[in-house]
Amino acid sequence: MPKKLSQSRYIKYALITFLIFIMLAVWSADYLSVDHINANKMMISQFIDQHYYFSVLLFFIACIIFINSPVPLAAMVKLLGGFFFGFYLGALFNIVATIIACLAGFGLSRYAFKETFEKSYYERLKIIEDELETNGFYYLLTLRLIMLIPYALINILAGMSRISFKTYFFSTALGVTPASLVYANAGSKLEEINSVSQLLSPTIFIAFLLVALIVLFPVLNKKFNIITRSDF
Repeated sequence: MPKKLSQSRYIKYALITFLIFIMLAVWSADYLSVDHINANKMMISQFIDQHYYFSVLLFFIACIIFINSPVPLAAMVKLLGGFFFGFYLGALFNIVATIIACLAGFGLSRYAFKETFEKSYYERLKIIEDELETNGFYYLLTLRLIMLIPYALINILAGMSRISFKTYFFSTALGVTPASLVYANAGSKLEEINSVSQLLSPTIFIAFLLVALIVLFPVLNKKFNIITRSDF
């Protein structure tokens, strides 16, 4: 009985937290446009100069909120990391803040939904769970690299699965780094950019896709025997 109460309490807290993330994201959405940021650059820069560490903290909080909400503005927040802190610090803050945000989403999902999910669906999805336990690192790293699935959804699904924290952490840390560097670099040149869609050119997207395929190749090769020892 106490376990059920504990589980329901986790679910309640997770849903409340998620709703807060959504409300904050929706409320601040109008302020996170390239035009608005450029128009208020001087004022924001002065605030950062006067309250530097507080500004860094606000940036981390913004990343946690937007990365774990369905409002698609996480890219804009990470762009601002490069714009206001420069490429090197912006890249560092982007990477660390994104990892923390993903771990927060993963933790909420694991403690709130994992037990309920397993009771309802584990037998039906046992093959997928076994596959994740074996090759979860490659799958998660690939999903992070190609950026076609929102990080929030990846965090929730990974939390409900049986993938280990260690595997999740390292695949996330490696997977979010390339995009974080791209955002920091683009952010440092924000005045030359009119919209977030300009960041990921077809060339950059194809490069990420190729890297993702290379990462996933060991799994594909094991399943389909694309290359065998006899080929050498």
